Parts: sequence; structure tokens; C-alpha cells
Amino acid sequence: MVNLSEEQIAELVDRFYARVRGDELLGPIFEAAIGDEWVPHLAKMRAFWSSVMLASRTYKGNPMMAHLNLPRLTEVHFNRWLEIWAQTAPEICPEPIASQFICKAEMIAERLLGTISLYHRPPAMSSDVEQRV
Repeated sequence: MVNLSEEQIAELVDRFYARVRGDELLGPIFEAAIGDEWVPHLAKMRAFWSSVMLASRTYKGNPMMAHLNLPRLTEVHFNRWLEIWAQTAPEICPEPIASQFICKAEMIAERLLGTISLYHRPPAMSSDVEQRV
């Protein structure tokens, strides 16, 4: 069994978010949301992934609300996030751990996207409006 360290988590999070910041699609979203608060954000993300992967219980926050408060994120955004994550995880971690990181990220993205889709669903059209369209 390969062990995962807090140092590997920190390196993965830092490298991943460096790429996100430079990404054409995701960079502007993160810049608008985080601005110059990257140091605390990275610390929070390290704690999040430590809690997910090591059950450290160091993360204090509500990722669902954080994502619901952003401008409407779509499947395109989550797919790009996962693409960068899947590229970065194997660079830092041995195969079995990288696969676990990727699997966890996919599950998290699916839950976030599902909830965002529910909360940001366009209002239903009334039947008489539908008939005119």
C-alpha cells in the first residue's frame, strides 16, 4: 500500500491551481471569486483534500454553497476542471493514489453540478406561453 502525505496533497493542490489560474476558461472565474486571496484559498483546498483523502477533518467549509454563489457553472467548466485535475494528479502521486484523487474529484464534480443545475434551473414556462413559442 502506498501512503499519501500532506506534502503530496499540498503539491498537488498548488500545481493544480497554478494551472487553473492560467486556464483560459477557468482562470477568470477563479480570479473574480478569489482575487488576491489565493494564500487562504490554497490552505482551504489543502485542508479539503486532506479531509477527503486522509479523513483528517481539517476542512471547515461548505463547498456546495461556495459553488452555488459563483456565476452559473456548467458541465463545460467542471469537465475542464476535471481534465486539469486528471493531468496533475499522476504527476504528483503514484498510480493508485492518483486514481483515487481523480475518482473522488469526479464524484464531487457530479454532486456539485447536479445541485447547481437544480438551483439554477430556468423557470418552467406556462402552457399558453409554450403554445405561442
